[in-house]
Amino acid sequence: MRKKNFNTGIIILSLFALLLAGTGCKSKQKLAAEQAAVAHVQQVEQAKTDLLEIINDNGSMTLVEKENRLNVIKGLNLNDSEVQDLITQADMTLDKIRKEQADKLRADEEVQRFAALKNTVLSNLKSVANAGSFAVANSRIASALNLFASEDIPVLIIISQENGIKDYDRPTTIKKYLEYLKDVKKLSNDIENIILDNRGKVTEIELIKK
Repeated sequence: MRKKNFNTGIIILSLFALLLAGTGCKSKQKLAAEQAAVAHVQQVEQAKTDLLEIINDNGSMTLVEKENRLNVIKGLNLNDSEVQDLITQADMTLDKIRKEQADKLRADEEVQRFAALKNTVLSNLKSVANAGSFAVANSRIASALNLFASEDIPVLIIISQENGIKDYDRPTTIKKYLEYLKDVKKLSNDIENIILDNRGKVTEIELIKK
């Protein structure tokens, strides 16, 4: 009888232990779920902060840094509508920056191309004006004309300008202007603008008095 009571006690203790273990397991699961929820909220809030920094940044971050930070946030796959809206805004912000940088690069390249072309044309004009003899000048005129679409392309000389309105001297052609430089032996104009055709030949040149 005592043995039977003893066995019964063992069974009851075992059941109680299992009950406690199950309760403890449920408590751990609940704690893990709560911790995961807190971590998710923290991730969402940090993502919002980072996205707003990307959108509102005034130049403290490079484009690459912004792209890297945005890609990290996208990789989190956060299921939050505000985060997704901010990601869309950040993408638009970076697209705008990329376009601005591309436009600036093209503008810089255009300035450099014009400067190089201007130097080339000026060098040829000066070489004609500084020629030591008519024979040398004629040879340099022939060489300079290779830059132009024809020897009859117009040369416009600005004598005054105000409020964007230009007043020109009597128009001439590049051949006549080069002949003029050969005679006066002095270049007293600078280049204001040059127009090229699709072959890279000058079709119009605008000069301004120095």
